[in-house]
Order: sequence, then structure tokens, then C-alpha cells
Amino acid sequence: MKCKFCQADLEDGNSVCPVCGKENEIPEQEPAETVIPEQENIPAQEQAVVEETAEAAQGAASEETAPESAAQEIPDGSAPAEKEAPQIKEGMKMNSGKVAIAVVAGVLVLAVLVSVLISGMGGKFGKTNGKDDPGKATEVAGTIPPDGEPNTVTSKGTYTVSDEDAVAAKDTVIATMGGKELTNSDLQIYYWMQVNAFLSQFGQYAPYMGLDYTKPLDTQMYQTEDGKTMTWQQYFLMSALDAWQRYQSLALEAESVGFQLDEEIQKHLDGLPEDLQKNAEQLQFADAEAMVRDSTGAAGTMEAYMRYMTVYYQGYQYFSSEYEKFLPTDADVAAYFDAHADEYAEKEITKDSGYTVDVRHILIAPEGGTADEKGNKTYSDEEWEACRAAAQEILDQWLAGDKTQESFAKLAGEHSTDTGSKANGGLYTGVSKGDMVEEFDAWCFDESRQPGDYGLVKSKFGYHIMYFAGSQDIWFAAAQADMIAEQSNTLVETAMAKYPAEIQYDKIVLGLVNMAR
Repeated sequence: MKCKFCQADLEDGNSVCPVCGKENEIPEQEPAETVIPEQENIPAQEQAVVEETAEAAQGAASEETAPESAAQEIPDGSAPAEKEAPQIKEGMKMNSGKVAIAVVAGVLVLAVLVSVLISGMGGKFGKTNGKDDPGKATEVAGTIPPDGEPNTVTSKGTYTVSDEDAVAAKDTVIATMGGKELTNSDLQIYYWMQVNAFLSQFGQYAPYMGLDYTKPLDTQMYQTEDGKTMTWQQYFLMSALDAWQRYQSLALEAESVGFQLDEEIQKHLDGLPEDLQKNAEQLQFADAEAMVRDSTGAAGTMEAYMRYMTVYYQGYQYFSSEYEKFLPTDADVAAYFDAHADEYAEKEITKDSGYTVDVRHILIAPEGGTADEKGNKTYSDEEWEACRAAAQEILDQWLAGDKTQESFAKLAGEHSTDTGSKANGGLYTGVSKGDMVEEFDAWCFDESRQPGDYGLVKSKFGYHIMYFAGSQDIWFAAAQADMIAEQSNTLVETAMAKYPAEIQYDKIVLGLVNMAR
């Protein structure tokens, strides 16, 4: 069996790719809180990394044809959020209920996977030097803008209504497709899932994108790449409606050919209400229904949430089954690149462009330290030694076990202080030379480096326990990603064209959720 993402051979019984580190099956994930950090003073030499990552993230938000914002992991692994994270202190946390319903359902994990395949992003020549062309945020006006074009996403300057009005309109049908209906209650789920997923992926870079998640989204303006202006609320509404059309059209295709969910996914769906109830109790909600309302607004219901998940999984699994049919061979990728060599050359990608690496790390930051007047800390020799000893202890624990990439990823999730990669098992993919701090970079790009290598590396951030997952030629990764994107987009676009959606924007209302709680 081969990896869906990089075509490397998978070990028998192991669905985690030993090269790119990606999970090839539906992952299970334990409930956890997602932290939205506050900005701190960032060392000058790291500022460029933050700005570059923020620009890439902004580019994700600016793609009008497929604005699904959690969707920025590209098949070649060069996700904008997967760069060396700056030292940023933890600050305000997202509401725990929002995180709970997303994680219990596996939505944040699956949303990234699905969006890799069907978001329409990362197309053949949609990047410059591997980065999406960014849109930009305009200055926050702080006031709700006037209504825009009729029957478009800007129809209303704001879609926010009181809780009472949201509940009263929850069963109002606001869109139809192929005989399927979308109510305001359903839309609440899609909308807030888009917002939550975006903040989970790019929350720490929100200040660089002109987005303040503590303020109403309908008072903050966003300018698309082609110069159009809308509010962030309108942008996320557009994202939500786009997500519904994609998932629902694929689910309709699955239904038309008699496609059935496999037993494991069906079992997962059947168990979701019970899982949500357990999480609601742990988070001290009255019940799962109350947790859903807290996460998605007063009009959000368990019934609507389960409809969302059912359509989501139907579309996801059907797409996965079709996706496997058009994975390109190495020869196909090489031929594709050769056929488009001139276009790639314009993007400064040739067969001599070098390679990128995939690496996992567990960052152990030193404790204590003495802060100067700017807040920058220095550490004593004793504090650095304690940090090294703690890192060595974790490395020894891994070495005493099965020494697999999967067990390393588990330890990263338990111990790493790097918020940029912890939730992903410490994984950074598509890393180019010079992306990381000097010591980290030197270890990754040592000419003798081989998959499975491990070690300890000290940088100004602390001690990094390293695991080398593999490498890939830049030209090959780019061509493979573009081939998959073309074929994936064709599949989805064909389904969406077959089942056009009719949307009545004047009937849409959105309940308010305080993201800063």
C-alpha cells in the first residue's frame, strides 16, 4: 500500500507514512484545548519567518474560488502554518466547548485532509515560489458597513441577530441543492466550524492579518486579492456556504452511485452523540445540546450538527475512494513537470531547485531565566543543563520503546512546547534550507541525513529532540501536488456543476458567539 500524499510505501499495519508523516486513515484524537496565543516581542531574525507565514496564511484567506480557510495544507506539505514558530506566550484561550465539538468529531483533523484534496487551492500555477499570492486586510473600521450587492454574500452589512431572532429563524431554508436543504440552524454549524478551524490554524498570526478575534467579525474589513472588500463575517459566510456546496455535492454523488460509508466511519458517527455528551459533562455543560449552542450560537442544534457530520463524512469517504484512482506514478509526475517546465521556470522551480525535508521535533524550552527591560530572557548554565537533561530523558524514553515515528509523534504531543507543531506530532513538512533557526537547519540539511535519524539540537529556543522523516525534490513535490490538485478539483467541480445551489442571502441570519471567552 502506498501513501496517498507522497506515494511512499507504507509498512504493513501502519497507516502513518514513514516519509511524509501523514495519517492515511481517519485519525482518532483525544479532546484538547486549542490555544490562541497573544503576540510577544519577536527577535528580529525571526520576524521574517512570522511575516512570511502570515502572508501565506493571508493568501489562504484570499482565494475566492475556494475560501475554506482551514484548508491550507498543500499536498507537497508546504503548509503556511508549518514553519518554525516564534516564541509567543500563551494568552487567551478559545471557548472549550468550541474545541470540544470540533475535536470529538475529528473535524479539525479531517478538514485539513479534505481541504488538501478538494478545496481548490494549490492549483497548478497559483503560487509564487511556493507561496500563495496574499490578499490583505484593510483598516478595521469598527462599524458595520452598509448593505452591498443583492443576493451576494455582501447583501447584508451584518447577518448577526439576537439569540431570540436566531432561534425563531433556525428552521428557515436558506439554500437548496439537488433536493437537499440548508437551514439557518445548519448554516450556524458550517459557519462557526469555519471560524474555529481558521483560528486553530492561523490564530497566532491573526494580528499580522488585521484580524482581531476578540471583536465582532462584521465590523472588521477584509480586502480580497482582486480588490473586493467585505467583512470578515461575510468572508466566513462565503467559506461556510462553499464548504456546504462541496460536501453536499460529493455526498449527492455518493448517493447517486449507491456508495455506503464503511463500518468504522458509521460506528464513529453513531457514537458521536454519546462522545459529545461525555465531553459536555467534563466541560460542565448541562448536556451536549447546550455545548453545541455555546459553540455555534443559539440556533445551533444537535440535530443540525449530526446532519453536518453525516454530509461531511459521506463527501469525505466518497472523495477518498475516487481520489485513490488518480494518484500519479513517479513517471507521470516527471512527464507532467517536463510538459510544464517553462511555467515552473517562471516560478523559479527547476530540477536543480534542491529539496525539502520533513522533520519532527520535540522542543523543550528552558525554565526560569532572567528578563531584560524588553522582556528577552537569558538563562544560566544550570538552567540550560536542566533543559538538556529533560530533553535527553524524553529521548531515552523513546529509544527504550519501539523507536518508531508514530511513538515519537505521540511524545511530541505530550511534551513539546512548540505550539506550531505540537498538535501535529511535532511535524514540519516541506521545510526548505534556511526556513528554520541555524542549528535546526544545519541538522536537517546535513548531507549524511537519512530517514529515521534522531538527535538533540540546541537553539536559542531550547533543546530540540529531532527525528528525520525524509526528503523530496522540490520540483517533484510541486508537480505531484499540481497533478493531484487538477484532478481533485475536476472531480469536485463536476459534482458542483451537476448540483447547482440556490442561495437566498436575504433569509440568512447568524447568531453571535463570543470567541474570546
